[in-house]
Amino acid sequence: GRRMRRLLLAALLAAPPALAVLPEPPGDPQAAEGVRLLESGRYELGLPLLQAALERLPGDPDLLVYVAFAQRRSGRPEAAMEAYRQALARDPNHPGALAYQGALFLELGRRAEAEANLARLAAACPGCAETETLARALARPR
Repeated sequence: GRRMRRLLLAALLAAPPALAVLPEPPGDPQAAEGVRLLESGRYELGLPLLQAALERLPGDPDLLVYVAFAQRRSGRPEAAMEAYRQALARDPNHPGALAYQGALFLELGRRAEAEANLARLAAACPGCAETETLARALARPR
């Protein structure tokens, strides 16, 4: 269910890139295959499958978070940021989108925006793993 996917999204955020544990694949078989490819680090192969699934399920925030993850790991932070923006347009309090976008803001040196995401997460989802994970990332020495 949604809670399990959220917990696994949080685990993915916390994990180092090579050891990422992705959430339960959505019900769409093509999306599920895309997620399996992401799990094995094959982002360039998984991304088109996820994008095709997104055409059938437009605006699905969970799918958009997967797309953003694949874009980010493929070295396309601008494309990742756009996917997070779309996910948050659909679900403004999506814990995974807020946390991952916050981590990307941090990677890009946009600390104030990462802190703003943490404030939104803390308000929408106090005690959530995503909130704690982004707080830890912000607390790390620069």
